[in-house]
Amino acid sequence: MQGLLFSAILCAALSLAKSELSADFKEKFMAKMESVGEKCAAETGAPQEDIAKIITKEIPTTHEGRCMLFCGHREFHIQKPDGSVDVDSAVASLETIKAEDEDIYNKLVQVYKTCAQVPVIADPCEYAVALSECGVHEAHKLGIDSRILE
Repeated sequence: MQGLLFSAILCAALSLAKSELSADFKEKFMAKMESVGEKCAAETGAPQEDIAKIITKEIPTTHEGRCMLFCGHREFHIQKPDGSVDVDSAVASLETIKAEDEDIYNKLVQVYKTCAQVPVIADPCEYAVALSECGVHEAHKLGIDSRILE
């Protein structure tokens, strides 16, 4: 699950950022992503095809795969269990990035705040997809490029 894009706006933006994060940070982040990916795959029953899509940073096609994104968002405090956006917790979770790269931190806060304005979709799994797409789009607009975790 190493490339899991739970499409959490955090991962979407992180995977698109140009930065020199420390090897220790990258290692810890990837371990957490792997753990979350395993938990969410088991919880949602997402098919292998959707897991493969997530690994290659594509949006899953089944509802279970899309719910895997929602699960990841819950684990990373992007969405609350009821599906609503959790901007305060999401921004607080970025503090570890701030110590690594304050410019990336500021851009990610901006991405979170912008994407928190995405109109709510009743299905939290579909809302997770909309938030993820927004996160990728906004990160790209801010000039964040694809090499942060490599």
